[in-house]
Amino acid sequence: MNGGNGGMTLQRKSRISPRDRAVKVGKFAAAVAARRQEINMSQIDVADLAGVARTSVAALEAGRNVSLDTLLAILDVLGLHLELARGAATTLGVSAQLEQTYDLVDRPDDDS
Repeated sequence: MNGGNGGMTLQRKSRISPRDRAVKVGKFAAAVAARRQEINMSQIDVADLAGVARTSVAALEAGRNVSLDTLLAILDVLGLHLELARGAATTLGVSAQLEQTYDLVDRPDDDS
């Protein structure tokens, strides 16, 4: 981005590490999949009602990128919503209520 600042390029770095982002995205994806299963809908059902491809629902549930329009359409069908908060957040959040409802709390790996 060069906004007339004498040729200096500005970049804003994310405050979230790639690993932390992946963990939070995984929790978000798991919450979406759990909600779909909770209301006894298939990926095809959700896709049809949202007006998107089934592969888009599968991608979202796998934590892969989908467009904002696709995300909002799928969440609407599932009765979920996004909530934005202003300020410098240092983490990507999945609400505590969703974490508890869908058992998304981090637990140490059990190798036994």
